[in-house]
Amino acid sequence: MAQRRLAEALQVSRDLVLVECCAEAPAAWVEEGPGSPPGLTAPLRVPLRKDRHGIYSLCFAPAGGQLAAGFGNGSVQLVDTATGLPGPSLFPGHHLRHAVTAVRFHRLKPSLLLAAGADGTISVYSLPSPHPVASLTEKANEINALDVCRDGSAFATAGKDRHIRLYDSHTNQLFRLLEAPDFMAGDEFTPHSGHSRRIFALCFHPTELHLFLTGGWDNSVKVWDKRVNKGAQAMLNGPHICGPGIDVKGNRVLTGSWVPRNALQLWDLRQTRLWQDLPFPGSPTQGEFLYSAQFCAGNVVIAGGSGTCGAGLLHVGTGQVVGEIHLPNKPVHVVASAPGGQLVAVAGAGGNLHFAELN
Repeated sequence: MAQRRLAEALQVSRDLVLVECCAEAPAAWVEEGPGSPPGLTAPLRVPLRKDRHGIYSLCFAPAGGQLAAGFGNGSVQLVDTATGLPGPSLFPGHHLRHAVTAVRFHRLKPSLLLAAGADGTISVYSLPSPHPVASLTEKANEINALDVCRDGSAFATAGKDRHIRLYDSHTNQLFRLLEAPDFMAGDEFTPHSGHSRRIFALCFHPTELHLFLTGGWDNSVKVWDKRVNKGAQAMLNGPHICGPGIDVKGNRVLTGSWVPRNALQLWDLRQTRLWQDLPFPGSPTQGEFLYSAQFCAGNVVIAGGSGTCGAGLLHVGTGQVVGEIHLPNKPVHVVASAPGGQLVAVAGAGGNLHFAELN
């Protein structure tokens, strides 16, 4: 039954079109579909051989049929979302390898998968081959975040050294380096300069071709234009990002911060101000402490972290908890939403990959 439900959810994800707010949209939150919150099916756990290494990154393929998972030992595993069965293992991993901190499918060429690691390596796979067709290394950097722009022409990385690198997707060549301020050299730090501490999240806008956002330990989210050689275009002041905790949809930015309270927040991108604190489910004694957050379908968002050792789904309009996915006393490292936002995935320490669907 669970497999059939997942297959049905996959078809819905293929057919559903996300409703995006254009740049001229009114400031109010735009409701999608029926006003009543959807429900969440019982989560289905998918055991994987490398679970003991933990899962640090997830990404659904553009059609939703596959999920890529990056493990703590450097391995990358594909999972069939319709059956919940493991697919090919792209890299077997090794106990000396660093975690795969980001995986992304090319938006227009779904057979291409990019995987970035804490060892500074970027591997480009042409599926179904398990061997990378290209490999890049950012020396002396730990990559924490990677994303591909809307038309697939470029991808960007960010991490420990605080620089943001933009690559041409066709040649895999670096074409722009957005350098972080060098305090030892006396560089001035301003809201429009780069990050002052390491970066953990990078997210391209799904409809604005050149726009992307970054966030990290310096309690800010920066908004960038990949055509501009230097300087952020805007800043959201406050979010303490420690994982893939940024998502953007139309004129709204969702952030998940590693803080005990008010960790899940919605921001107005045009006015660069806080729009709404979202009541993440949990007890006051545990704290929220979120690592990851994403938009789903039907005015629902999903987020998870180490506070509750689980993920929660909330309806933005009502604040109602749609459902929760609990890991057995293990922190959630990453959440993911399939195209269309019906099917969601949650994973973290000890692997603990779970699928569930909104209905």
